[in-house]
Amino acid sequence: MSARERLERFLHTDPADSGCAETMSLMHVFAELVLSGVDAAARYPRIAAHLAGCDACNEDFTGLLAALSR
Repeated sequence: MSARERLERFLHTDPADSGCAETMSLMHVFAELVLSGVDAAARYPRIAAHLAGCDACNEDFTGLLAALSR
């Protein structure tokens, strides 16, 4: 992704986005819900919005899911 694309993505951040701090504090809960088959995005839409827009947090989330799935 180019710098321009990242800037455009940042400027169009979903207003429901929880931000990195809130996402990180609830990421383990969100991950457990996902792994148990619960619609985590319905319970935590702000976290889902953030994970959709923040590559760094999404990467951490993907790693957490992988670690918990072992």
